[in-house]
Amino acid sequence: MKKNNIKDHKYLGKKLKLFFFSNNIGSGLPIWLPNGLFLYKKIKNFIRNINIRQKYEEILTPHIAKQKLFNKSGHLNKYNNNMFKITKNNKIYYLLKPMNCPFHCEIYKFYKNITYKDLPKKYFEFGTVYRNEKSGEINGLFRTRIFTQDDAHIFCIEKKIYKIIYNIIDTIKSIYSYFNFKKIYIRFSLKDKNNNKYIGDKKIWKKSQKIIIKIKKKIELNNNTYIKYNEAAFYGPKIDFIIKDSLNRKWQLGTIQIDYNTPIRLNIKYIDKNNKCKYPIIIHRALLGSIERFIGILIEHTKGNIPIWLLKNQLVIIPINNSNLKYSIKIYNILIKKKIRIIIDKKKKQLNDKIKFYEKTNIPIILIIGNKEEKNKTIFIRIKKIGKLGNLKFKKAINIILNIIRKKNININ
Repeated sequence: MKKNNIKDHKYLGKKLKLFFFSNNIGSGLPIWLPNGLFLYKKIKNFIRNINIRQKYEEILTPHIAKQKLFNKSGHLNKYNNNMFKITKNNKIYYLLKPMNCPFHCEIYKFYKNITYKDLPKKYFEFGTVYRNEKSGEINGLFRTRIFTQDDAHIFCIEKKIYKIIYNIIDTIKSIYSYFNFKKIYIRFSLKDKNNNKYIGDKKIWKKSQKIIIKIKKKIELNNNTYIKYNEAAFYGPKIDFIIKDSLNRKWQLGTIQIDYNTPIRLNIKYIDKNNKCKYPIIIHRALLGSIERFIGILIEHTKGNIPIWLLKNQLVIIPINNSNLKYSIKIYNILIKKKIRIIIDKKKKQLNDKIKFYEKTNIPIILIIGNKEEKNKTIFIRIKKIGKLGNLKFKKAINIILNIIRKKNININ
């Protein structure tokens, strides 16, 4: 492996046994190993708990739908060349979904006689979507043919738009700080007047873009907010969140999109206080974007040093001899009760080989237990990037371990 590939997430994904790709399965189709799946699920649970605390309701929708749904929503015209099609008798039978929003609209329509008092309705889903990307455009987790969006849709009345969007902006900025993304840019994406790719009435676009510009004026971040034309979603303007990683590269992650057009196309309504039917506004929202892509960015941002709260194994105990196993198990049982994710290495290998192995596999805390430690009731601690803390008294060692892990942990369970 060339030196300039050491920071590449595909290389690190294999090295850390997180994920891989198989030619027998196909390009752009990641396979998650136990370590990677733990990381994947931990990030999902982190987002899930934020959503639940903010009164979003979790839903689950099918991976396929009839052509008419995507035709009505406008996605067929937008994504036709990139949609996977299931055919029967040379006719399109079903399509794999490229987006989740039409399905969420169907859920909204399931509930009859929704009034302004019922709004906002906030649904979220870890929705798996499919894009038939060209082979030359596939790039590890950055560009895949299957990925999961941390997708949410808020159905609301017009006067609630600002409050909802300001709350989402604060949430996104807070989330990125957990992952140590310090530089955040906010792009206000508007449509180009001369482009035909957008749907809907010009007056509606004027109204929705006026909202976006007003929000920009309120949340100016020095030079970190800016407007860009021809970057809007095909149904409405949007706010895109862009981070700069440790390699000084910019990545778009989260997005907020204001959509007046889809409710009209799909005939979604609510009853206002005057007992009249009106169209709600849909706010499309993703905090991280694609989970797969976010993990790829995180791996390269941290150079493979995944934050300790996301690791399947946070700590390893290495007894030097079998006679030290009983004392090692005592330490193990105490830390397990404290919800530390820990393993004991009982393999018959040289100590230095074990230490090198765990340092390479990104387990940040190594405890070494020999006769000296057992006799003196101490624990020998090694911390990645810090080095040896040496032999510490039992109680002090346990407290240091807990402080290291909890300091960088997030209570999401």
